[in-house]
Amino acid sequence: MGPHRGIAAVGAALGTLAAGCHPSPWPAKTAASATHAEVRTLNDGYARTRSVVLVREIAVPTRANLDYAAYHANFMITDPAPEGAAALRGAVVPAAPFRGLLDTTTLTADIDRTPLTKDERARPLAFAPLVETLATRKVAGASELEDVGAAVRSENWGLPGGPQLVPQVAAEVYVHAAPTPEVWVKVEFQPWFKALGALADQDGDGFPELYGRVAPANVDQAVLAFIAGDYSSKPLTPGEIKTWANQLSGYWYPSYNTDLVPPGPRFPNDTTEAEVKAELGRRGFDAPTIVMRGKPQGKPTYDVFIVDGLATAASPSAASVAPLPKTRPSPRPDTVVRAIDRELATTGAGSWDKWAASVAPFAELVTSVLHQTPPTVKGIAGTNGFLFFRNSLEYVVGGDLEKQPPGKNPLPIIVEFKRQLEARGVDFLFVPVPTKDEIFPEEIDGRGRAFAGRIVNPYERKLLADLGAAGVETIDLLPAFLAAREPDKVERELVFQHQDTHWTDRGLRLAARLIAARVKEYPWYQAAVSRARLDLRSKEKIFSQHGDLRSRLPVAEQRKYRPEKLVAHQVVHPDGKPYDDDPDSPVVVLGDSFTGVYELMAPEHAGVSAHLALDLGLPVDLVMSYGGGPNVRQKLLRRGEEALTAKKLVVWIMTARDLYNYFEDWKPLELK
Repeated sequence: MGPHRGIAAVGAALGTLAAGCHPSPWPAKTAASATHAEVRTLNDGYARTRSVVLVREIAVPTRANLDYAAYHANFMITDPAPEGAAALRGAVVPAAPFRGLLDTTTLTADIDRTPLTKDERARPLAFAPLVETLATRKVAGASELEDVGAAVRSENWGLPGGPQLVPQVAAEVYVHAAPTPEVWVKVEFQPWFKALGALADQDGDGFPELYGRVAPANVDQAVLAFIAGDYSSKPLTPGEIKTWANQLSGYWYPSYNTDLVPPGPRFPNDTTEAEVKAELGRRGFDAPTIVMRGKPQGKPTYDVFIVDGLATAASPSAASVAPLPKTRPSPRPDTVVRAIDRELATTGAGSWDKWAASVAPFAELVTSVLHQTPPTVKGIAGTNGFLFFRNSLEYVVGGDLEKQPPGKNPLPIIVEFKRQLEARGVDFLFVPVPTKDEIFPEEIDGRGRAFAGRIVNPYERKLLADLGAAGVETIDLLPAFLAAREPDKVERELVFQHQDTHWTDRGLRLAARLIAARVKEYPWYQAAVSRARLDLRSKEKIFSQHGDLRSRLPVAEQRKYRPEKLVAHQVVHPDGKPYDDDPDSPVVVLGDSFTGVYELMAPEHAGVSAHLALDLGLPVDLVMSYGGGPNVRQKLLRRGEEALTAKKLVVWIMTARDLYNYFEDWKPLELK
């Protein structure tokens, strides 16, 4: 028996274990800290179980190293213990844990009892992003490695708790260059999981671990070639690093409320919270490449990444626009108000309460779906491959948005913003993006078929009408999106992705056209376009991805969903150079992740701001915050009074779901 086979077939002999009083079925002899050849944790005293800031240095910015820096032992992505976890008792180790996809005879908590060399141990790969990349790139063998991850997550040791009980995950991958290469996986147990006794935590990070060799049938040579190729050997360019950071922040947002913040010359800085500074003591870090702020448990936290030799990349400027003469804002809120008044009179019988009562059966079915799903599960499977976001469903049945408590009611903050812009001579358009469930209610549950094509959330209409009455002009996307529910010969896609919270290329281009039509009617538009006319065009690009909702499903459900094939239209100049947004433009798009998808994330240069520029023939400015739609205004204001008053128009695009019970309060502006 080889040195890595010292713990052989222990499951059947161990039987039932009592929590907290039985030695680990997989002991480890000595401590062995986790180290990486090209990724270092810089903040002294970092503790995975209690820290609020993580600073990592990446010597060579390959995709593999960046993924490892983000996922390895990161407190940010640690989920809280499920209800009742502390009371778990009576775990049973089966004869072949993890469905045998990790060779049972190789399972060990002691990395010294694996065949991995010192160099192989120093080059681990983060499991989750590797598998996601393999699947997206359609690498042969991706599904077999994904099966390993699913088997690890779904091993419940004979305990009750259902799909929300995930005691352990496949955390990292090692490649061993044996005569026949082997793939080894590091399994990490959650700190709250005590039902197997005192599990060994050899690396001392508070998360016990176990190593096992992947069954040879689940290792494809194409996977090994991919790992050894560009994934582990090609350094990313500054632009590719920026894209990686945007994709990561957007992907994590639904669970951890992550957002990218301006790195600045040093971290922490004047805007960093006191508790974060306190943890770092007097330590500071120059030239951070990426600063990501999150609120995974309701408190501000930070991931900071420093790529050696790489300063923060400045966004390229497309074509600066000369300052325009001052004009008075010219809002036209009455158009939407009159349309909603007609809806209220016909569909709602003249009363918001009667309108709400007419769609009460829809609210009841949504409520029943929510009640049947554990609160910690954010992704909810519908019909025909549709996935829905828990927060969006809660918004649809949330009731009168203006009756939320102070800090949650969006109306006064939006009105205040409009008035402050108007006082500076800046026009304003508010553009709430409908939710997928409002457009496809029949896909939540078969009982929703009766509501297909209907307005299912009258209180969104009430908010828009009341905003209009207060002088706020909106671009009302809901009627246009309902009219575009079905694909046709020209537009092959729906307006929303099946597996994602966000719109498709079709949806964002439809929004851009509606916004552009209004912008062209402003009296200053012709002067603006005459000074900085752009000759832009678009080219189609096909790409595939797993949406951001798949990983929010229960483990058993995730394997049912393959990467979705999507269409994009990248906006380019005549020479083929991609269009980039211009901070000097008189038109600024202010938004959340709906403005970042397709533009700052793959396939890039194809988002709503790019298509607005294409339709206008005018560059636009983009100020974006993942998940920060209600408070993204502060990013714009940090540029200063002079920069704000140079604008002619602010177009505020945000998902309508954040109009209800936003995780932070809607903050009043901090104008200086």
